[in-house]
Amino acid sequence: MHKIKTRAASGAVFAAIMLSAIYWGEYTFAAWMLFVICVALWEFYHIARKLSICPQRITGFAMTAVLYASCCLNSFGILDNAHTRALLWLLIPLGAAAFVAELYRRRAQPFVNIAYTFLGVIYVALPLSLMPLVFAGEGRNFIFCYFILLWANDTFAYLVGICIGKHRLFPRHSPKKSWEGYIGGILSVSLSSYVLHCIFPDVNVMHIAATGLIIAVTSTFGDLVESMLKRNAGIKDAGKIMPGHGGFLDRFDVTLLSFPLVFLFVKIMHWAAQLAG
Repeated sequence: MHKIKTRAASGAVFAAIMLSAIYWGEYTFAAWMLFVICVALWEFYHIARKLSICPQRITGFAMTAVLYASCCLNSFGILDNAHTRALLWLLIPLGAAAFVAELYRRRAQPFVNIAYTFLGVIYVALPLSLMPLVFAGEGRNFIFCYFILLWANDTFAYLVGICIGKHRLFPRHSPKKSWEGYIGGILSVSLSSYVLHCIFPDVNVMHIAATGLIIAVTSTFGDLVESMLKRNAGIKDAGKIMPGHGGFLDRFDVTLLSFPLVFLFVKIMHWAAQLAG
């Protein structure tokens, strides 16, 4: 019971900060997400260290800075698409520098070190960097809906799993995950999608429904992928910044898999609307 109370209190504080950042606008949200990305990327590289892998943290953070700055400046309307692509070209010399730098580091498994350097950027920084772009295109209410659907799925999957979970979903990577919890999460997302459509009628109902479906399908896989990483490193949590939850990498594990698909869906719908128009 104490663990549940700690988890609930920590989750409530996190949710309040997250929703406040969204409410206060794109600049506040972008600043908050920058903090989240930096902490989550640091946690990822820390886990790599547990595996006796030495990623190039400076290179990884430099690439992340270029990627996130490109997305934010484009979403703010400061850079157009052409200038955004030009800024992203900086990733090419940074990527090349990672190979050259490894020659001087004298560490074991040099190519594994390089691979984990890039993996941190792709797995952690890239999905979260897409959020300012969707915020600018779809509006704050859509981002509200995304996180509410995400939390509804996570909360009900956790509670249903604790109460009646008996059939293990994927015991090799997460022994506590159950089919009952997975189904409970899907049902909660379905109900939440309808409620959110009533609360935010300005948000495209198809976008809400598709976002809910993406979260429902990918939620468990996103969590299992991060669990696979942590179990391989022999740790329970990626960090300690959120009591009862672990680190930001633990809190955003589903986002890392689901949000790129949400971004892709939104883009496809926009392209389809332009072709139809």
